[in-house]
Amino acid sequence: MAEDDKYNPDNIARIIMLVYGKLEDGNPFWCYCAVKPGMFDQFKADEAAGKLDLYHFEPYGEVVVSGEGETPPNEVTAKVAEMYNTDASKFFQPIDPQKEIAERIEQLKSQDTEKQE
Repeated sequence: MAEDDKYNPDNIARIIMLVYGKLEDGNPFWCYCAVKPGMFDQFKADEAAGKLDLYHFEPYGEVVVSGEGETPPNEVTAKVAEMYNTDASKFFQPIDPQKEIAERIEQLKSQDTEKQE
């Protein structure tokens, strides 16, 4: 990875989003997605416009897990949080993901500086 890409948010972070929808048969589904920070605004705009295509999600990031039903089981939410090294209780709190990522990048830069000293 080039030095310029080392702190690129899209290379080091994802914003975990929970998407709801209806299957072709009308039953509800849920889907955890890992959205690239650089695609977050586009993701939100496309979600609001009903234009998300979960079968071709690559431009936004990755589909993590999905299932039928109104909400994901608690154990699935806990596993997704574990996969992304985060606290599941933060999933449903109002946060500024861009600010959180910027703070994490600063932490990484600080750690790298300490290692070099």
